[in-house]
Amino acid sequence: MRGHLITLCALALTATLAACSESEAPQADAEASDSEAAAEPSPEPAPFYVGQWAADPVWCTDQTEGFPITITESRFEGRENICDMTQIETTPEGGATAQLACQSEGETVQEPISFAQAGEQIAIVWPDRGTEATLFSPCQ
Repeated sequence: MRGHLITLCALALTATLAACSESEAPQADAEASDSEAAAEPSPEPAPFYVGQWAADPVWCTDQTEGFPITITESRFEGRENICDMTQIETTPEGGATAQLACQSEGETVQEPISFAQAGEQIAIVWPDRGTEATLFSPCQ
């Protein structure tokens, strides 16, 4: 009988210790997750040129005469072409340059592009086409 009593006490002690360690584990895991999250850098804001833009603000909603362009961190999309942007670099003036590889009507064309902030607008220059900038307004 005494042997059964010792076995029952040992089992009770084991169950109690197991319950304690299980309840402490989530707290330790939560503390580890909190410290890992604090160590991760916060995401950086998108570059200024990312968004949907139009040379005429009316084109954002009425595409009878023209259409907006969409720029992501790695693509430049127009009505009839989709371009991958590579070799993206910031300029000393706070703008950006990139190399476009565009698919249009079954052909691939490569050309440079540059972006500059112009108040709420962006100025885009295609250097191979000339040095005159085209201003684009954001579409909301």
